Amino acid sequence: MQREATAGRTGTLPDGPLGAGPLRNGNPRGNPNLAPRCGAKTRTGCPCRSPAMANGRCRMHGGASTGPTTEAGLARLRAARTKHGFYSAESQAALRRTDAFIAETRALLARPRIEARQADPAAPRGGKRS
Repeated sequence: MQREATAGRTGTLPDGPLGAGPLRNGNPRGNPNLAPRCGAKTRTGCPCRSPAMANGRCRMHGGASTGPTTEAGLARLRAARTKHGFYSAESQAALRRTDAFIAETRALLARPRIEARQADPAAPRGGKRS
């Protein structure tokens, strides 16, 4: 009993099956309180106190991936993010052609009405039906 009380005060682990030897994953046993801290500025304005990874920041502040940089990686990214192709360059070009065709057709259909109005300005323009 005395031994456990002093172990808590000094910060050392008691001898025995649970307190000796490496961890199950093979890493050495150590004090996690001595790990370097992240130090990134949090939303409260204080430095982050989580343990840092190899890059110097914690798992929350490690930063996003910069993404693929090679042509093959960018091609894989584009292929993975394409769901339907509605916003692809080919689809947008087809939509522009369709819109131009519709505008041209409307102009052609409106021409006889415009010519009829110019020929007979007193003609009724489609009021109420009786």
